Amino acid sequence: MEKNKKKKVITVLKRVFLSLTVIILICAIPLIKPFGEDMSVFYKTFVGKKSSYQGMIEIWNIDTFESGNISKTKLLTNIANNYQKKNKGVYFMIRNVTEQECLNLLESGECPDLFSCSYGVAEKIKNYVKPYSSSDFDIRQEFIDAGSFNGELYGLAWSRGCYFLISTKEKLQKAGAIIDGEEKEFSLLENALSLGYEIKNKNSTKIVYSLVFGNGKYLMPQVALNSYNNVGLGDNNNFALNSNNINQTQYTAYSKFVAGEAVVLLGSNRDVFRMENRVKNGKVSDVIYYPLSKFTDLVQFMFIGKNASEEKFETINDFASFITGESTQKLLANFGMLPVNMADENNYNNGIMKDIIPKINGDLTLYNVFLSESEITELRHKNLLE
Repeated sequence: MEKNKKKKVITVLKRVFLSLTVIILICAIPLIKPFGEDMSVFYKTFVGKKSSYQGMIEIWNIDTFESGNISKTKLLTNIANNYQKKNKGVYFMIRNVTEQECLNLLESGECPDLFSCSYGVAEKIKNYVKPYSSSDFDIRQEFIDAGSFNGELYGLAWSRGCYFLISTKEKLQKAGAIIDGEEKEFSLLENALSLGYEIKNKNSTKIVYSLVFGNGKYLMPQVALNSYNNVGLGDNNNFALNSNNINQTQYTAYSKFVAGEAVVLLGSNRDVFRMENRVKNGKVSDVIYYPLSKFTDLVQFMFIGKNASEEKFETINDFASFITGESTQKLLANFGMLPVNMADENNYNNGIMKDIIPKINGDLTLYNVFLSESEITELRHKNLLE
């Protein structure tokens, strides 16, 4: 009984102390300079400014390609939380939906305030989006052009990935690219489809193909490789590419590469981080990366839903500026994605990406985001790898 009484007394004293502390702080705030003259400065600095819209903003994220080291839904949640801290009263609900779920919801009459998606899906939601009030965002012009239609900006690029040719010294050595342990003059790009070979045993023959890649439903890694004027597509042997490998996921392609079914992986940012994890765990060494930096379709765009109310519009455009602003674009490096803004600086402080980033800041070709599924299929055929 005595112990319980003591606990109650201590609890009461704690509450009294906290209450007095709060009262003292409230009384003291107006006396503190420079905030005493303008309380709004205090709240903007320590509390955050009041959002022009008070309420919920819903974002549907639809993934068609792999991100860096976390999902884009988690990345968006992180960015939205940062925005909420600085803009009091607005809250974001991020929903991860598949393409089919998105289309079903739209047909049933639901529509989000914002869509986050990429090529293929964008064309299918075209009738459910409206343009931004301007295209004055601090991102590269290629991304503005890719997201525009009839002179208006509909899709705001906010993060991107890059295609990479990936191999290891051990794999190349087995394929005959390295002789007597010393690298001869060798280009991963020029030989991307010329490294396949056979392994003959007594009762069987195994083919190790030169290249493996994952298409996904709307991805065009063939275009990224072919953007180098057909380099890598000539002088192919019979083991260049397994035709059964064409329609597979990015992860399946990575798994086949790791399992020794191919010498070279045509992958993305996620595969770079997968390989770096293998290096860290001592499973592989001497990994070689060649960024295919002339073309990408690994771009995530933000679209405004056509039913987004006028009272939300100012906040939506402000969030668009925030997600493409310097602080958020720098943050992408923590999650393995690449910026779309104008800055040339390298936001990666360590790891393999620190060395790769300077190699991918040159000219970049992008298609318009409203490219249709049939146009994507045609481009795949045109670029020889299927």
